[in-house]
Amino acid sequence: MEYAPHLAQFRRLLAMVRGDRAEFAAAQPFELPADIYWRPERFSAEMEAVFRRLPQVLGHAALLPKPGDTLVADLPDRPLLLVRGRDGEIRGFLNVCRHRGTRLCNRGERDNALGVQRHSGFTCPYHHWTYDLDGRLKHVPLADSFPGLDPATRGLTPVPLAVREGVIFGIPQADAAGAGATDIDGFLQGLDADLAVFGFAGLHAYARAVTRRRTNWKLVIDAFLESYHVVRLHRNTVGPFFLDAMAVMDCIGPHTRSAVARQEFGTIAGLPEAQWNDRLHASFAYLLFPNTVLVIHPDYVSILTLFPLAADETEICHVMLTPHAPRDEREDAHWQRSFRMIEGGVFQAEDLQVAEQAQIGMASGANRTLVYGRHEAGIRHFHAALDARLGTTGIIDRPG
Repeated sequence: MEYAPHLAQFRRLLAMVRGDRAEFAAAQPFELPADIYWRPERFSAEMEAVFRRLPQVLGHAALLPKPGDTLVADLPDRPLLLVRGRDGEIRGFLNVCRHRGTRLCNRGERDNALGVQRHSGFTCPYHHWTYDLDGRLKHVPLADSFPGLDPATRGLTPVPLAVREGVIFGIPQADAAGAGATDIDGFLQGLDADLAVFGFAGLHAYARAVTRRRTNWKLVIDAFLESYHVVRLHRNTVGPFFLDAMAVMDCIGPHTRSAVARQEFGTIAGLPEAQWNDRLHASFAYLLFPNTVLVIHPDYVSILTLFPLAADETEICHVMLTPHAPRDEREDAHWQRSFRMIEGGVFQAEDLQVAEQAQIGMASGANRTLVYGRHEAGIRHFHAALDARLGTTGIIDRPG
């Protein structure tokens, strides 16, 4: 292992496993108001200050390998199309006809197993205005009924994108006052180097699942920012693979990088650092603020992006990326089992199920505040970053 941040985290993990409690003791217990998870006013503020102004992960380039490959990737208030053009470039457009505003493509009507469609162009079902893959308006039926119409001004509305190591980010456009536009490199603060270390640009899109759950989006993010629950909630799935609450975290601007010790981690004490393995000895997890979690499993990667629909409803998109396409039936069967276990057994049946159960209790009045301990410092950093965007102060310190 040569990448400095990972190596530094392994050294800290090793000290923790050996009994050094300095990092644990430095974490500050805190509380959060329970109403941040259910108040409609809070949800509206998050939509305006966070989701309409910060880059969001829309997918991975491996989902769109060929010209014409198209992904319907809706944000809460913007229907989107991602499409690879004939020139190989991936572009984003609002999924809206420029004539009468009709949606051009719907999910499910032509989807393959990854939720991807193949198009040679886009035809509005209403009046058959037709657009090329690059968004140009190509054909208007009975065009002489629109005197003076300039096709160059009626192409699909573009959505700025940035692709870093295969990960596709939607970039907000500046409003009339110049606010909202984001420099993606400044926003990532070097985390694209982490993506490069794990070979994100060359990964294969193996599986994708999109579901809706009755929970606030932050409750799901919270679950991926602490290891306190891993051996407990996941005791029948992945829990036995990990040491209990042995994790370290780095804060990179609003983002986080966490390393969680696997059962094999104890063996590194007798190995030279060059033989420490950042896939087998630990699992790395990243929060790309505000709403995307990357989980680096031993032989595949999960990208989970959360799209808030309401204060108590969230759409979750999970993309499983493998090092390459299956080379034989045995490899394919292995990744099928892995996807069923991580998507169905871990995420859906455990993490998301618990988030829904927590949502039921949020507005009940049982807890005016929620209490967090030293193993949940990642949650504190995430909510502090949200507070900074919202201009609020929700974190309440507790005596250490």
